[in-house]
Amino acid sequence: MSQRHSQSARSPPRTPQHQLRSNNNSFASNSSGSTYRVEEDAVIFELGARWLRAGFEGESEPKCIVGFGPEESRRAGDYRGYLKGTAAAEDIPIRPAKPEDWAKPYELWKMDLRDIDLGLVEDKIERAVRETYNKYLLADAGVARLVLVLPSVIPHPLLSSVLTTLFNRWRFPSITLLTSATMATTAAGLRSALVVDIGWAETVVTGVYEYREVATKRTTRAMKSLIQETGRLITRISTGEPQPDDAILVDFEYCEEVASRFLWCKPSRHLDEAMAGVAGRTVSIPSPSDPGSSYLDIPFSNLTEPVEKVLFAESIAESELDDEEKPISGVVYNTLLNLPPDVRGICMSRIVFIGGGSKIAGVRRRVLNEVAYLVEQYGWSPVRGKVIDRQIQKLRNLRLSRQHPPTPSETQEQTASGSASETGYETADEPETEIDPIEQKLQRGREKDVVRPVQGILREIETLGAWAGASLLTSLKVRGHVEIEREKYLQHGLAGASREWDHNHRDVKDSNLHSQLPDRRSGLRSGGDRSSWTLAGWG
Repeated sequence: MSQRHSQSARSPPRTPQHQLRSNNNSFASNSSGSTYRVEEDAVIFELGARWLRAGFEGESEPKCIVGFGPEESRRAGDYRGYLKGTAAAEDIPIRPAKPEDWAKPYELWKMDLRDIDLGLVEDKIERAVRETYNKYLLADAGVARLVLVLPSVIPHPLLSSVLTTLFNRWRFPSITLLTSATMATTAAGLRSALVVDIGWAETVVTGVYEYREVATKRTTRAMKSLIQETGRLITRISTGEPQPDDAILVDFEYCEEVASRFLWCKPSRHLDEAMAGVAGRTVSIPSPSDPGSSYLDIPFSNLTEPVEKVLFAESIAESELDDEEKPISGVVYNTLLNLPPDVRGICMSRIVFIGGGSKIAGVRRRVLNEVAYLVEQYGWSPVRGKVIDRQIQKLRNLRLSRQHPPTPSETQEQTASGSASETGYETADEPETEIDPIEQKLQRGREKDVVRPVQGILREIETLGAWAGASLLTSLKVRGHVEIEREKYLQHGLAGASREWDHNHRDVKDSNLHSQLPDRRSGLRSGGDRSSWTLAGWG
C-alpha cells in the first residue's frame, strides 16, 4: 500500500480532459484514443454538384458522403420511397422523361444559374450539413474552423449562397477555401501536375505549377451526358425502338449503377483489335422493369458506345465541335499546348485523374493514347488545316526518301574520310587534355546524388483525391490564401474581397509602407491577422 501510494504521489494528477487531449492523434486511426478529438480539429467539406464529403483533418478519407438526390430531400411524412416494392407501386408504369428533367432532381446546382432557385440550393446545403454533423461527425456545428474544398470555376452567386448559408445558420469562426485541383495534386505528393477532373456536368483540365493553377480548360462531355446516353441505350434495347424526343423509361439509379459497373472504353479509336475478342459476347444485367426475376442481355460491344459517343465524340469531325464540346483527349492536349515549354514538360509527366468518370474501365488509358497520337501527328504546334497537313506529309516523304541505301560512290567517300581520320591529320591541331582521376570520381559522386525529375513523357500519377489533400494540408497547420472571417463576410459579403492587383501592381515608393503590405505571392501565410481578404482563383 505504501509503495503504491508513493507512486501515485509522484505522478501528476490526470483529469479526463487531460487524458482526452493527450490521446488525441488524428494520424493513428487504428489507436484506441483516435476517436476522441479536441475542439481545434478543423472540419473539411468537399462540396460538388452531386455529393458532400465531410470529415476531420488528418484523416485519409472522409467520414461520410452525403448525396443531394430526391431521397435525401424527402420531407417528413413522405413515404413514397418505401412504396416501390408494394403491389400498388408495381402496377404503375414508369413515365417517359426528357433527359434534362430526368437528371435534374439528383444535382445540387448547374453552371447555368438562370433556371436555378438559389433559395432551394441553400436549403439543400443546410439539410446536408445538419445531417453530416448530427449523424456522422457527432460534433457541434460552428465550433471548429471549416475548410471548404470547391472547384475553381464556380459562379459568384452560387459561391455567395454557400458562404451565406454556412455563416448565417452556424457560427463558424472562419471558412478557408481550397481548390479541388490543387488539393488533388497535393494528395498525389506532387507540386505540379495536370489534373483531369471528369466530373458531373463538366470535365475540367487544370494545369497546376508549384501549387498554382496556371491554365484551365473545360468541356461539357462529362458524367451527366454519359448517364443520359446510357439511359437512352437501355431504353432502346429494352423496348426495341427509340422513344420520341429521346425520352428515358428507366430509373436514374439503375442507369448510374450500370454506368459505373459495366461501361468500358476501347484503348484507342485507331486500334480495333480490342473489339475483335468481344464481338460475340453478351452481358446479362437485371431488367429495368423487373430486376428481381428477369434479365436483359446486352452485347458487350454496345457497352462502349456511350463512352465513345459522349466522352470522345466518335464519328464527329473536329471542325463541327464548339470549344466547349471538344473530346476529353483534345482538351488535355490543348491545355498542355497553352502551357510554357518548361511547365508543359513537367505537367505532362504528372497527369492526375479525378472525378467519377475516371473510374470507368479504360478511360484513363484511352486519354493518354489519344494525346500521344495528337503529339505524334501535330507536335506542339497550334496551327491546323489541310495545307498544314499536306506540308507535314511532304516532310515525311522527304525524310523517307533520304533514308535510301548509300550508292557505291558515297560508300567510297565515307571510307576515305574514315581512313583520313584514323591517320590523325584532322585532329593534329587539337590539344591533348589531361584526365584527372580524382575530379572524375567527384563528378560521378555528384551525378549519383542528383535526382533528375521525370519530364517530357506522358505519365499518369495516382492520387488520394481532393479531400485527402485538404486533410493533409490542414493537419500541417498551413492556412490557405482565401480565409474568410465571419464578421468581415457578414458585413460586406463577397463585395468585401479585395483584388489581387490592388496590392501586387501598386506603385509603392515608401519602403516602410511596402513592408506593411501583405505578401500575396506565395498563396500561404504563416500567421497574424489579415486586414483584407481575397477570393484568389474565385475572384
